[in-house]
Order: sequence, then structure tokens, then C-alpha cells
Amino acid sequence: MRMPPPLDFSTHALQTLIHLMLAQSQECVWQKAAMDQLRDGTIARLALQIADFYDLAYTQATHNAIQSVFPTHWYRHMQIKHLHFTAAAQFRKSCECISQDRYGEEIARLQLASDIVRRAFEQIKHASDDTMVAVKNDLRSLQQIIMTNLARAEKDNDVIYLETVPSVSALPMIVKIQMVKAVPPQEVVEPVSLMQENSLLGLPLFQKLVPFAVHQAASVYVDRKERLINEDIVGKLKELTAVYESSMASLNVRQILAQKIRLPNSILNGAEEVRADGGSQSLYEMWEQVQKASAKNGDILEEAFNILDEEHEWDDSLRLKYTRIWTRPESHQLTQQLVAQGTKHQQTLSAAQKADLIVRSKLDTWATIIDVLTLSDEDLENSIPSDNSSLSQAKPLVDDMDHRVQARERLIQTVKKISNGDDISPALLKKAAQLTSKSPLIKIEAAQFEDLFVEELKKYDEFIMKVDEEEERQTKMLRQLNEAFNHQRSDGKREKALQNLSQAYLKYKEIKTNLSEGLKFYYEHAKGLNQFYDTCKDYCYRRKAESEQLIK
Repeated sequence: MRMPPPLDFSTHALQTLIHLMLAQSQECVWQKAAMDQLRDGTIARLALQIADFYDLAYTQATHNAIQSVFPTHWYRHMQIKHLHFTAAAQFRKSCECISQDRYGEEIARLQLASDIVRRAFEQIKHASDDTMVAVKNDLRSLQQIIMTNLARAEKDNDVIYLETVPSVSALPMIVKIQMVKAVPPQEVVEPVSLMQENSLLGLPLFQKLVPFAVHQAASVYVDRKERLINEDIVGKLKELTAVYESSMASLNVRQILAQKIRLPNSILNGAEEVRADGGSQSLYEMWEQVQKASAKNGDILEEAFNILDEEHEWDDSLRLKYTRIWTRPESHQLTQQLVAQGTKHQQTLSAAQKADLIVRSKLDTWATIIDVLTLSDEDLENSIPSDNSSLSQAKPLVDDMDHRVQARERLIQTVKKISNGDDISPALLKKAAQLTSKSPLIKIEAAQFEDLFVEELKKYDEFIMKVDEEEERQTKMLRQLNEAFNHQRSDGKREKALQNLSQAYLKYKEIKTNLSEGLKFYYEHAKGLNQFYDTCKDYCYRRKAESEQLIK
């Protein structure tokens, strides 16, 4: 009797999965092409085929017959991936337009790609699951490069090329390239011919039927075996390892032993960076540069105010001399906006100089300890106090237990390997044959195989004995380790010194960043001040010309 397949094996559901896997396979080809830096046109054609596969998958998935088969977030994922690779195809095609001097088409494709990415982000807004994080990051990276290229292309076209931007409908179509196809496996095409003893599919069903009681007995044995292994062997070994690691963490053994060998890598790397930069001296030199830039900005601002003052005085003197004909507006009325602008620049400069003083105070405070980081690695280590506690007897114990932990993992793998190959079916069948030898009508029960279970499980006794030995050895080691720590405790001076060095490196980076930002600020502020100075100078020139005209 033939029955229709369930929904998840219907044509539309299978076609959805086929197109989804084709999309992912094509996406691998696309990633390889991008990594190998193939031509942009080729990558665009690959990307558009990916988008087409995702669109086909979404079309099949949303068919009325299978709307409840797939999780809801699958549909949104397919929509977003379709939009993502459509936008990626347009972006790559726009890159090809640059090399072919088609600047108007480049802008049109970038605008289209930007619009498609925007639609994708609108879809992501409705997605609440965490599976969209990677997709969102990819889209954000794509959006950023599209916007950067679009701004550059529009600017170049407006200034240089002056090409007409075609409409979306007028853009040439991108020819897709399909690099993958769906090939059904041989096991699906001809399953019966592959049903052999050692094949992937195995023998046909029901060929090795056994009595139900034997099947029950095998299940009982497997349950007992798994419980024995998981509770008495694997479980106990993992519990011992967890206790060991917890004890090591609570005593901070590994960190203290590592300190005995060398300084932490973070401090050594930080010291190398400070040493290469020149220590506090480089910061003081940067400070001097900041002060020179600040003074230069102050000179520009002062010169601008002086120009305005000179023009004001000149206007007043001429006004007294030519009272009757000197009817033009007074200087203080015309320069109110310039004076307000200059005052704002002055306030900004004053605030920046106050911030500079704070940075200088911070530099003076940390300069000495920052210079400690400029010492060689050997001198730096010698400058750190040594711990008073000697854990010479602890290190061999820890090394031995680390080896024991690795041996436990190997023991677990050995037990699992033996368990996977532990098939007592032949023994069960032999036992069942013995029970039914007098009469095939005798009822067989799982309890009749109890002696066989006990005998077969004895193969795991040696592993249980090894677990007991591990527990005894670990208990002894932890007791010795605790005794070592109880008798010899560190006074904490080394740890405090290391913390100070770490803090000094952080302060070095912070001060360097502050000074770099200060230099950048003054350079940017100088541009505004020079513009303000030029404006004042132009104003005074016009006023002077006007004065000469009135005098004539």
C-alpha cells in the first residue's frame, strides 16, 4: 500500500533543501574566488547565482503545502541572504565598471546595491534570534564599502567625468554562473544493489532476526555496561579531574609556578613597546610638540584680534578727523560676529590647554615607573621582588598530576573503544540455543542470561581498579600540595609590583593617546584659526579701501 510522503519529504520541502545546499555550495566557490582575487565581473556572476539559489529555496519553502515544515527564522535567513548576494553582485559589477571607464553605470549599480542592503537591514530588524549576528556583520561590512565607493564615485563623476547615471532598468543584466549542481548519491539511486555485508547500508532489514528475548537481553546488557562505564569509570575519572583543576585554581598554583620562570608575556610585550618608543622621554617630546602647536594657534588668534583692533583704532581716528563726511558704520558694529567667533576659538584653546596640563600632571606622576619598563628583560626581572614562598616541592607534584590527567583521557578513550566493540550477540544466541535445545517451545526471559552478564562485565574490572588507584594517588598529591602552600605563603610583593608595571604600561598608552589626540586637535584647530585670520584680514582690507575712497 503506497502512502504519500510526510511533509518534510514532500517535493517542495526537498527542493527547498536542495536549493539551500546549492546556495551554500556556490557560496563556497564565491568565497574561494574572492580569496583568489579573480576578476570582479566573475565574482559578480557567481554572487548573483547564489542569490538566485536562495530565492528559489525561499519560493519552495513558502509554498502553501509545507508552510509549517521549516522554522520561521529560516525564511528570513533565505530572504536576507538573497538580498545580501544580490547587493554583492551589483557591488562587484560596479568595481568592474571602474576598469572599463563606465562611471555612470558604476554609480547606478552602487546606488542599487545600497538600496538592496537597506532592504536587507529592514528584514533583520524583525529577526530576534542570535543566528543573524554573522549575517548582520557581513551586511554591515558590505554596506560600509558600498557607501565609501558610492561617495567617491559620485564626487569623481560630479567633478571629472560628468557621465549620466542610467536608471536601474537600463543597466545591462549580469549573466549568472552556476558552478554547482545537485547529484543524488548512489545509495539513493540504487540502494538494493549496495546492501552487502560490509557496505554502508548493510544487509536488508529482517535478514538477521533474533528472538525477542535475546534482543531484550542484549538491551539489558548494553544498559548495564553503559551505566557501569559512565558511573564507575568515566564519571569518576572526570570527577577526579574536576576536583584536581578546582584545587589548582583555588590555590593559584599554575600562575605562581609560571612566575617562577619568567615575567608574564603581557608585561614583556608592553616593556618591548615602551623601550622601542623611548619611554617617558618620547612622551615629553610629544608634550613639547603639543605645546608648540598650542602656542602657534594662540599666536594666530592673537594676530587676528590685533588686526581687528588696529582697524578699529584707524576707523576711530578717521572718524574724529572727518566727522561730517564719516557716516559709515562703526567698526565695533561690523565686527561683532568676528569677535564672537574669535572668543569661541579662544575658549576652545583655553579648554584644550587645561586638558594639556592634566595630561602633563599624569605624565609627571607615572614617568619614573614608565622608565622602569625601558630596562632590558633581565634587568626588569631583577627589579621585581621575588616571592618568599618556595614551591620547589610543588612543581614535581603538579607535573606528575598533569601527566596523570592526560593518562586518564587515554584510559577513557580505551574504555569507550572496548565498549563500542563489545558485542555479546553471539554469546546470547549460543545461550538461547542451549536453553531451547530440549524444546523450541520453552519461553526465554532476559533473567536467564544473568550469569552471562556477570561474566561479560568482568572485562571492565581492571579499569575500575585503575580508577581506585587514581583516586588514591590524587588524594595524596593534593594533601602534599596543601601542606606546601600552608607552610610557605607568598607575601604578595611580586604580584603588587607586576600590577604596578601593568598599570604603568596602560598609563603609557593612555598618555600617548592623549598627546596624539592633542596634536591632532591643534592641527585641525589651526585650520579653523587660519580661516578666521584670513576672514579678519579680508575685512580690514575692505574697510581700508572703503576709507581711502571716502577720503578721496
